Amino acid sequence: MPTDSGCAFVVVLHLDPKRESEMARILSGHTKMPVVQVQDGMALAPDHVYVIAPDTDLKLEAGGLKVSSPSEPRGQRHPVDVLFASIAREQRERSVAIVLSGTGSNGTEGLKEIRAEGGMSLVQAPETARFDGMPRSAIAAGLADHVLAPDKMPETLLAYVHHGYVSAPTEVEPESAKSEATIEQVLDVLRARAGHDFGSYKRNTLRRRIHRRMGLRNIDALSDYLNELRTNVEEAAALVADLMISVTGFFRDSDAWKAFGELVIAPLVAERENGGSIRVWVPACATGEEAYSMAMLVTENAEAVGKRFDVKVFATDAQEDNLRKARDGIYPAAALAGFPPERVRRFFEKLDGSFQVSKELRDMVVFAAQNLLRDPPFSRLDVVSCRNFLIYLEPEAQQRVIAQCHFALRPDGHLFLGNAETIGRHDDLFDTVSKKWRIYRRTGPTRHDLIVYRPARESAGLRAAGEPLPLPSEAASAPVADIARRALLERYAPASVLIDQKGRVVYFHGTTRDYLEQPPGEPTRELLAMARDGLALKLRGAIREASKSDKSITVHGHVHQSGESRSVAITVMPLPASPQSGKLTLVSFTPGGELTGQPAVREDAGETTSGERALQEELVSMRAELRNTIEHLETANEELKASNEEATSMNEELQSTNEELETSKEELQSFNEELNTVNSQLQLKISELERTTNDLNNLLAGSATATLFLDNKLAINWFAPATKELFDLVTSDVGRPIAHFARKFADENLLSDAEAVLRKLTTIEAEVPSDAGRWYLRRMLPYRTRDNHIAGVVVTFTDITERRRGEIALRASEQGLKDLMEALPGAVYTTDAEGRITSYNPAAAELWGRNPELGTDEWCGSWRMYRTDGTPLPHDECPMAMALKEKRTIQGAEAVAERSDGVRVPFLAYPTPLRDASGKVTGAVNMLVDITERKRAEALAERLAAVVESSDDAIVSITPDGTITSWNGGAERLFGYEFDEITGKSIMTLVPPDRHDEEMDILDRIRRGEHIQHYETRRRCKDGSLVWVSLTISPLCDAGGKIIGASKIARDMTERRRADEHRKTLMDELNHRVKNTMAVIQSIASQTLGQASTLEEARAAFGSRLINLATAHDVLTRESWQSANLIDIVSDTVKPLAGGKDRFRIEGPVIRLSPSAALAVAMALHELGTNAAKYGALSNENGQVVIAWKIEGRDTGRRLILHWQERGGPTVAKPERKGFGSRLIERALAAELGGEVRVDYEFSGLECTIIAPLPAGQELLGGQGDRTAGEASSDRRG
Repeated sequence: MPTDSGCAFVVVLHLDPKRESEMARILSGHTKMPVVQVQDGMALAPDHVYVIAPDTDLKLEAGGLKVSSPSEPRGQRHPVDVLFASIAREQRERSVAIVLSGTGSNGTEGLKEIRAEGGMSLVQAPETARFDGMPRSAIAAGLADHVLAPDKMPETLLAYVHHGYVSAPTEVEPESAKSEATIEQVLDVLRARAGHDFGSYKRNTLRRRIHRRMGLRNIDALSDYLNELRTNVEEAAALVADLMISVTGFFRDSDAWKAFGELVIAPLVAERENGGSIRVWVPACATGEEAYSMAMLVTENAEAVGKRFDVKVFATDAQEDNLRKARDGIYPAAALAGFPPERVRRFFEKLDGSFQVSKELRDMVVFAAQNLLRDPPFSRLDVVSCRNFLIYLEPEAQQRVIAQCHFALRPDGHLFLGNAETIGRHDDLFDTVSKKWRIYRRTGPTRHDLIVYRPARESAGLRAAGEPLPLPSEAASAPVADIARRALLERYAPASVLIDQKGRVVYFHGTTRDYLEQPPGEPTRELLAMARDGLALKLRGAIREASKSDKSITVHGHVHQSGESRSVAITVMPLPASPQSGKLTLVSFTPGGELTGQPAVREDAGETTSGERALQEELVSMRAELRNTIEHLETANEELKASNEEATSMNEELQSTNEELETSKEELQSFNEELNTVNSQLQLKISELERTTNDLNNLLAGSATATLFLDNKLAINWFAPATKELFDLVTSDVGRPIAHFARKFADENLLSDAEAVLRKLTTIEAEVPSDAGRWYLRRMLPYRTRDNHIAGVVVTFTDITERRRGEIALRASEQGLKDLMEALPGAVYTTDAEGRITSYNPAAAELWGRNPELGTDEWCGSWRMYRTDGTPLPHDECPMAMALKEKRTIQGAEAVAERSDGVRVPFLAYPTPLRDASGKVTGAVNMLVDITERKRAEALAERLAAVVESSDDAIVSITPDGTITSWNGGAERLFGYEFDEITGKSIMTLVPPDRHDEEMDILDRIRRGEHIQHYETRRRCKDGSLVWVSLTISPLCDAGGKIIGASKIARDMTERRRADEHRKTLMDELNHRVKNTMAVIQSIASQTLGQASTLEEARAAFGSRLINLATAHDVLTRESWQSANLIDIVSDTVKPLAGGKDRFRIEGPVIRLSPSAALAVAMALHELGTNAAKYGALSNENGQVVIAWKIEGRDTGRRLILHWQERGGPTVAKPERKGFGSRLIERALAAELGGEVRVDYEFSGLECTIIAPLPAGQELLGGQGDRTAGEASSDRRG
């Protein structure tokens, strides 16, 4: 997808609720759009991707994403449906649902909401999906607008988003009459191509749905789409499906259904007698959920009161595809969301991840094709549920449907409408039961005048689209007597109206315009409102009196019209009540003479002339003639009144007959519609029956089982082709007795067994051999008809040759198994289902130390048993007992058996229940494994493991390729890695880069089976430091001798190598010191002997110098010849010269001397002390020597100054010749310390100053900083 499409994408997946999702991070690597995991309240932004968080439901509300915890348990959740439904409500036509790879049917229910609100659905082509369950479910439900591979979806999505249907939805409204005509042309094409007339549907709904199809087809102009409809039959069918808006669900608007059940179904079930019928009609049923909901509701209420009814739910729809899905009754699991578990178990069966309505419920519902706007309705119904259909129709069509529902219902039947629907102006036809939930009860008589009969479905298709069929002429079909009776009624019967209990006119007869007229405003059928001036009061009183007395009442009144007043006789006659029409009243109007406003003619009282007299005579004569005429007319009038009364009576009869005929005609039409529906259902049943019959015939004919049908006289009725292998039969042998045919098998009891089956009505089986050497199981049973009548015998011959061979082999196998058990070294025994021992082998008796009694001893044959903790184990709680009681296999249960000699044997038990073919437990077999040696080995292994774990050496196990598999505490301490850090990694982790080849060679030697002893090398620790180790490596082999790894023991050699290096250094130093000491001794001897005048003097001087040298060596030896403290050298050197007195004052800081410097300083101090004892301050009793030293200077200029000063001795004079001591002090000491030595012969006593460099950072005087002793020795030797 491009990053600027303007769409926001919300991704919902099936995620593990216990793990954090990485999907946002994964998707971020495949798109440049920002991808985030959804948090509650997060607002949607274009060109962003939002991923659902684990264990949540996601909804779109008010432009933001609402996160909530799922209400359903895991495995019953449908997060995709929840999201789709919320998007449909919020975005309507701007909602796009995309169903990709996934299992189950999640998303299908949500797609219904997307389509209902005008959105688009994209479904992945199943062949491109890794899991095709979700795509196939959506396609099977007919809810996929496009089925595409994922890489084709962006193009289609962008075309839809940029189409005017989404980008400018208001443009769908027509702006001119031309646009309106174009919409009508689309309807004309649908009427002609698909046979559906949508002329009664609301235009806004039609425009919106047509525009949606244009958006899906990416067509902008309506004229182009009209051409598409004319040439593309599939698109016409798709538009028809869209316009019919087949959106439904089980118990949709649950609160309304709950109220309907309480207010209608429960009272209906309570008052209807047990075994009666309940008839329900669900028009426009779509895919059947509402019809099945009604059947479930009736069934649940009936079962609650312990009644059973003949429930018949007529479910009709104009789309055959909807009816096919409804008949199958298969729905996704999401369609049942919110159902109580007991309802699901009661009415549904699990079917491949979906649910199918039970056959019992499907048999209650009859699905049939019917167009509610065209076809006649059903009749004599208790309930009509027409929900959410009227909202799509124009008001006139709505009222027509309401009238049809009134006709279809019984008196006091109920109508159930959708929440947004009402009965409109037909409030005279229904009483309101619940205004909130749109539940109504029929009232009043059947209104035939409101029913418009359309052409029958069979003939409608033969005429041009939209052309109505002419109604047959009444004169052509009505009998002559009816014509005469109707003519008399029209000629002589007075103008009359028929009114109901509420005073509303339900029928007009004759010309009533002289007495009634419609008042201004909305049309009405109220009689008193239509009465002309002067009649309303008389009518009201007469109707009231007639209703009260239930007798005919006649009153006289005057009607005023156009300034004239006419007299009229009004007759109000109550009619007998009937169940169909209720209480009706007939009101007749009979006219009287006119009353004009002109005055009467006056007679002149004056005299008259002869002419006048003549005129008067003529007047008298005319009056007489007029009197006679009047008398004649009165006589005729009486006769006419009689005739009129007779005609009136005849008119009433004709009227009644006509109404009965009309009612019969309507009932026949409804009954005919019902018969058509039942006939369609029967045709389906007949087709199924024929298919089943063909399947059975082919099954029997193609079966290898020889089957023979005999009648009650044992004559052949039918035989399968396989029977010819046992009898020489041909088709013409049907009807001949079976006894007449030779048999190809040995069966002496064939006929007697057949007679016994007919006599005892039992099944008889026998195994018989054939002449061809095969064996058959001959089975005879009664031939029962559907009404349980015995019409003969069914004989089948099943080839059991292989079974017989198998039985023989089984017996041989059982014997072999028994022999095997006897020979097995392991303990094996069997029991029956009650745990009694049925067999055991010698090894079992050996383990138990006894021979148990078969059929008596139970569960186990040991003397006693114990648990692993030493507590007694009852026999009925042993592993074999638990396996039989719980009917399950137990693997490796450990226990201890005690033999009669007191020896306890630990063992592992493997009891396994034995089952027959039906799965019933018939016994058990148990194998007991003696683990005494294993226990000993485990104890030894535990001791070895303890040794390994407590060892200071690192003990590691590796695979042949060098992967570390075990790691003890010593390894953790040596290398620094914890067990979890290093196991599973390569041994190369511990090997320095420069020794990888060495380790590869070690691995090769291991794979060759070589042992490596005490191999010293260096390894790398976790902190990067290197450590010297001694490796001992041994290959590890499996039972077959194959090398499976190696054990490596690494011993830390750091201290040992340090000790060896130190020893070597000491040896070198010792060698060097010995050489130096010998040189010093040699020099001392040479100088001493050269300076001494006598042998005794030479011996004394030489001895004292050797003692001083030895004293210095002692100091160094105490410090392991590493260094010596200056104060120790000074103190030990001058101590022998003090004579136990405090003759020396020694002071100075702590300074360490290197071994060579210590020897040199000691020798110099000895010479100074010896000289002081002979000639200086120590030669008398009062002399003293001050030895003091200090450090002066900084950094590289830092130095040690040691001062020797003698006081209190004899006067000192500078000698003329320097002896060995002076040269030793001034030359050898200066050279050793790298400094200078000054000797001053002061008058008060000898003074010696030693100045030696001691730079900052140098630890030893006379040493070389951080150099080792060995290196210093090398320098001195050099």
